Amino acid sequence: MRFDWKKIGVISLFVLAVFFFGFFIYWFFWRPLLGPVIIGETATTTGAILPGAGTAGARATTTGPGGLPIAGGIAGIETPTTAITPITAITKPANVLVDIPAYYSSMTTGGKIAYYNSQDGKFYSVDANGNIAALSDQTFFNVSNAVFDHAGGKAVIQYPDGSNIVYDFAAKKQITLPKHWQDFGFSATDQNIAFKNIGLDPANRFLVTAKYDGTNVKIIEEIGENADKVHTNWSPDNQVVATYNVGKDASRSEIFFVGQNNENFKSLTVEGRDFRGLWSPDSARMLYSVYNSANDYKPQLWISDASGDNIGNNRQKIDLNAWADSCTFAGSDYAICSAPETMPFGAGLEPAVTTGIADQIWAINLQTGQTALVARPENITAIGNVMFSIESPDDLFVTGRYDNKIYKINLTP
Repeated sequence: MRFDWKKIGVISLFVLAVFFFGFFIYWFFWRPLLGPVIIGETATTTGAILPGAGTAGARATTTGPGGLPIAGGIAGIETPTTAITPITAITKPANVLVDIPAYYSSMTTGGKIAYYNSQDGKFYSVDANGNIAALSDQTFFNVSNAVFDHAGGKAVIQYPDGSNIVYDFAAKKQITLPKHWQDFGFSATDQNIAFKNIGLDPANRFLVTAKYDGTNVKIIEEIGENADKVHTNWSPDNQVVATYNVGKDASRSEIFFVGQNNENFKSLTVEGRDFRGLWSPDSARMLYSVYNSANDYKPQLWISDASGDNIGNNRQKIDLNAWADSCTFAGSDYAICSAPETMPFGAGLEPAVTTGIADQIWAINLQTGQTALVARPENITAIGNVMFSIESPDDLFVTGRYDNKIYKINLTP
């Protein structure tokens, strides 16, 4: 019997192609996330795994008929009212405040936006009226990232070669930090920083806190091979310095809250992957986004209690497809988010599929879960940073995702 080796080869290649295609589908869509692993020695449960908690009971989403209950528009947004004044979604101009690329912009506690101008290498602030002032005469060329403190008086400045410095704009003082310190975040007092110490050896990788000048270094957790699952996210009350994300099963993840003093916080179970969390100003709750197969792999917003024994309570899905890092709190009970006009299938897996889709501005009542479309911005299609200040409660400040200019959008009806 003579074998047709050419046909056998074609059949074999076909079988291998089917196998690898099936493996691809499983790996990227259906496989469970990696199971819990040890981080440091704070674990107290069986197998030295970070302490977990049962699934929080989901609360039904309540959606109002049309408007968001904000009396008199966005002004006074801090205090909810039963007098419902619907906000009509209209096209609103996005007025330019900074007409050049303004990088790493951050709203400060004084109501000004701090940013970096790569054209002259200096840091500036701009107020709600467009008045621009240099934070320092010092120049910093080729900055690759900058993390401002809440007051805008200091910043961790990073360079492409991995170099890090802290610069105090008022004192005109520069402090050099080690290159292997990464993922910085300031405490609410602006006196301390949290970061990841990433050594070449996984045994030398830790979550760490220190004074902003690099002194008083304190190791919080050993993170080893799991550094990518740990995210610096300092809570406003300073109790939590980071979150640690692990897979719970094929459709859920478990979020552990990492404190400064080996606290045994409850965990938060979330319905999906790619957890992105935003603390409320009072640290009581967290607005977060995840995606899952039931939602066509689109990012979905949720709100949950996130403090002490209440972690995981009152968990509620918000009827808005958006990423939490495209949102900002406007008081403790309201949030404002940008979201694409349409969210394509798989956007949670690949956010770039939203390229070219116009962003809109939404307001969320976090007590009721109601959402309202409040603005379709003119002059800008893709929104980057979203910023709000109680110093200018009628306005929202945003950056262009591609031009990095800073814009102001008035939100009153």
